[in-house]
Amino acid sequence: MTALPLSHKFHQLAPDSVVELVTPGGASVRKRIRNIRPVGRGYGISFEDVGTPEQALALRGALIMVPRDSLVMDEGEYWCDDIIGLSVVTTEGGRVGIVTEVISTGGNDVYVVENHGREFLIPAIRDVIVDISIRDGRITIRAMEGMLD
Repeated sequence: MTALPLSHKFHQLAPDSVVELVTPGGASVRKRIRNIRPVGRGYGISFEDVGTPEQALALRGALIMVPRDSLVMDEGEYWCDDIIGLSVVTTEGGRVGIVTEVISTGGNDVYVVENHGREFLIPAIRDVIVDISIRDGRITIRAMEGMLD
């Protein structure tokens, strides 16, 4: 099976890792990785208990799901699920709103922040994001000119 990574954390998968495969038809099955290796822009993966072409074909197009606690996050990295719902404030203490969505643009993420029917797009870049505190439920930003107009 060849897999195209949807996360830069894909390289952390290793033989004996247990993953959940969700097929395009919605079926879900847990499998243990037998072998994984880079192949072009993706990865070649073999699973225990998948030994025939027919068994492999049944998994074609499956999404590989990994338990979040099995991946190591670097300093300053957060799961989108942890960002959604955080309150956003400015360095001056002004309330901007609540993060309702995280958009991945390729270059950087963008936080969609809503406040009483208004929507603000906050780029997740060092010049704007001053602090993210999951524990306190808050993101502090340094608003760029025109960002909150």
